[in-house]
Amino acid sequence: MSNTTITKPRLMLYVILASLILLSNYTVYRTLMFGPVPEGAVIGSLLDLLLILPLMTYFLIIRRRHSLKYMGIVILAGFAAAYFIVPQQHLSQYPFLPYLLMVSEGAFLLFELYIAYTVVTRLPKLVKEYKSLAKKDSFFLFNIRTAVERSLHGNNAAQVLVTEFSMFHYSLFSWKKKLQIDEGQPFTYHQKTSVNAVYIMIIHAIVLESVGLHYFLHSWNAIVSYILLFLNLYGILFILAELQATRLTPFLLANDHLLLQTGFSRSMYLPLSKIKEIRYYDGPEKISGKEVYDARVPDLIQEKPMFEILLHEPVEVKFLYGFKRKVTRVVLNVDEPESFFQAVKQSLK
Repeated sequence: MSNTTITKPRLMLYVILASLILLSNYTVYRTLMFGPVPEGAVIGSLLDLLLILPLMTYFLIIRRRHSLKYMGIVILAGFAAAYFIVPQQHLSQYPFLPYLLMVSEGAFLLFELYIAYTVVTRLPKLVKEYKSLAKKDSFFLFNIRTAVERSLHGNNAAQVLVTEFSMFHYSLFSWKKKLQIDEGQPFTYHQKTSVNAVYIMIIHAIVLESVGLHYFLHSWNAIVSYILLFLNLYGILFILAELQATRLTPFLLANDHLLLQTGFSRSMYLPLSKIKEIRYYDGPEKISGKEVYDARVPDLIQEKPMFEILLHEPVEVKFLYGFKRKVTRVVLNVDEPESFFQAVKQSLK
């Protein structure tokens, strides 16, 4: 089992405990079940939300799996939960809370600056490595990720920067880019689907929600309205990155490997030596299981996969922000199924 995998019992335990903490604190302040708020309840709630919940997240979710960078997000979420659950008249008794938040986030800002310093000091080597890879093809995400792994090997936090940098590249700076491949045979996987319509509908929904909710929330709480506006803008950039990455990164069959990048959010480098068999898919319509990499794009009417690739041993699939998972099967669709099938079969001989 990959050390990046969170087991279901551990995840279920975390969800149950976190739900109990949030629900119990909400019940104390927002219902009349226990009458007046007991003296000292605020201190207990702050310990729950700012100490117990982050520690529980660290030991059950983050430890040995993900970068400590995520603790900053967890602590910030704890402060947000305290802000929404505990009434303001109780929080106003503790004027040190804003300063505590500033100190906590300041510590993680220093950590971010350290990561940035590490990247900058190795930037010449990283740029040289990327330019060397980019001469062969225009697969930006694969190239920048490979360059970072070679130049900043073992720096998991750098994978977060790779995700953010790649998202801005695809969403803002790739509109005039054209597909370039010097070696290998590309196979598009989106032209016969409605994925573009799906992404445009999502962007349209986000824009409408942003306008309506921002106006409504601004009259209630300006800070919350701007936070939501920022998240919606981030969501639009994310969807645009998915749209552009889908256009610019077809599946690529090379001499000794198969590159499978589905949009911007997930990808796989698959050595041909690890492919046991490729066959037409004849399984259930619903794809499930952690051992399967579903390389299809979203579609208004999601049809069954065309092909199933069986592997000799688990191979790693990479997701956003450095998340990984090992799989033993791949299911996918392509625009030219027979050409793809014959080309892969021939490469496996």
